[in-house]
Amino acid sequence: MNPHELDHDQDRAVIGQRILDCCLREDIRGLLGLTRACELPVELTAHWPDSVEPTWLCIDHLGCGELWLPVRRGAPLQEWSAIGDRWLRRQGDSVSLEQGYRRWLEHLATDLDAESLALFADYAEEADCAVEHRRLCREAYAAQADDLSELLAEADWGRRLLGIDRLASYHDHPFYPTARAKSGFDAAALQAYAPEFAPRFRLNWLAVPKTIFEQTSAPPALWPSFAAVGLDPALAASHALLPVHPLTWPELDAHGLPPGCLRAPRSALEVEPTLSVRTVLCVEAPCCHIKLPLSVRTLGARNLRLIKPSTLYDGHWFQTVLQELAERDDRLGARYLHVDELHGGHAAGERHLAYILRRYPDGLGQATLVPVAALASRLPDGRLLVEALVQRFHSGDLLAWWQEYLDLLLAVHLRLWLVYGIALEANQQNAVLLFEDGRPLRLLMKDNDAARLWPARFAAACPDLVPRLAELRDERIRVDGARPLAEMFCTITLQLNLIAPLEAIAESGLASHEALYACLRERLRACLEALALAGVAVDEARHFLLDSPRLPVKYLLSAGSLFSKARSGAADINKFYGYSAANFLQDAAPCPAN
Repeated sequence: MNPHELDHDQDRAVIGQRILDCCLREDIRGLLGLTRACELPVELTAHWPDSVEPTWLCIDHLGCGELWLPVRRGAPLQEWSAIGDRWLRRQGDSVSLEQGYRRWLEHLATDLDAESLALFADYAEEADCAVEHRRLCREAYAAQADDLSELLAEADWGRRLLGIDRLASYHDHPFYPTARAKSGFDAAALQAYAPEFAPRFRLNWLAVPKTIFEQTSAPPALWPSFAAVGLDPALAASHALLPVHPLTWPELDAHGLPPGCLRAPRSALEVEPTLSVRTVLCVEAPCCHIKLPLSVRTLGARNLRLIKPSTLYDGHWFQTVLQELAERDDRLGARYLHVDELHGGHAAGERHLAYILRRYPDGLGQATLVPVAALASRLPDGRLLVEALVQRFHSGDLLAWWQEYLDLLLAVHLRLWLVYGIALEANQQNAVLLFEDGRPLRLLMKDNDAARLWPARFAAACPDLVPRLAELRDERIRVDGARPLAEMFCTITLQLNLIAPLEAIAESGLASHEALYACLRERLRACLEALALAGVAVDEARHFLLDSPRLPVKYLLSAGSLFSKARSGAADINKFYGYSAANFLQDAAPCPAN
């Protein structure tokens, strides 16, 4: 077997194991509730090519015979994890060794309805895409190694952030198994527009009649003129320019262009993609990023990356409210900044004709901005980025940094939840850390249009801001009770932003699982105690985080890819949960790695 074939097989095995793990975590088709864990029967051991693992799941309820899957304990969000992507199948007197995500998905789809069968088949294609994109991105990493080695030495903070974003783009999502797939990108598009390949390109421009174009403020000075994009300058009296991603440009006619729109014959404004792919950095003004619609699906077949116009307003609403809270609440004020998201626009309310401009705040010249997604990314010298950052900014004391990091995230997000009734979907991409010499760690927030807010609690804390609640456009933002806030905190702040980097740090040998989890539990309790001493009611947080035997897990694969909303019951595919994680925050709980 040549090296390329070996690498391909390894890529398929990695994606396969991730899929099996995710299916176990989300209890798809009753893999947890309808199976039993036991030893492999003696008569099957001869069919297993490796040493026999001590624990196996016997899956015999799918209608395809018995599947014997070797498993282990160890992951923080699930009872069992797969060991590799192979299993034994016994059907009658026949026993066979099986392998791979396609065969696994075929078994899970046994006896399902036609719609579900189609969704499973589509997901198998997504998995194939993930394998191919993983290979291409691995090759890109090797090609970019020299630049990646020097990213922390970049003098300009904006370019330094772009390099760190690029490093993070090579690191897989911690939980969604096929996040590597950018469904809708072929190899050429990936190389031309994905951050892993460090491309630079110009935006296309659409002249939109002002009668159907809504902007939240005047366009920025860096916008090109009509003449610069090859249009008659006189059009400025009746039209406005809207930026369009080059990948979306050929699809405009298929989507449907509103009457009176004119395609500019020339592109303008040089950009480079950031970690989110559809958000691009302006080369001539690195403090400005533009979020653009893309016909690409990530984190699920239904997760099409267009821009709902309401998010322009809701995102800016949360920006201004969070800034207001920071100004009036000393316990928040020193801990975070927010990107300015005042400006955006959309044409006729169309999701493919919209954009948001993000302007980073002044005063970041000496700061190193690091999205949480980058912490566990590996530098070409083999170190995790977090190790290099701790050496640079924390004298190499990782546990001291870990405690400061815990205190920052817990203090901000628990206070927003328990005092103001706000839970932010500040995922690994949008939670950005500010590392600065001589200053405590801080957060830079952005893209908070999908938060959850409990109006009753918000009104009690901020009666003067109650009239502003009427400005929120997406009704899903408003919730009636603590549970949605707790679920958002658990699945975003706790699991994505704390547990995922914790596990990566431990697996790299930088600190033990025991020490990291002990610190997490201690700092969580300390934060709750500090809030209680300040007069904040913390009983609901203690109930959800410390007393409950199980924690919620975001069921991305179930709701976003494998099942219809009618079958899964998901009202919002990005906020669909199952309580399948043992509570690792309890003192009696062993560390997940044990």
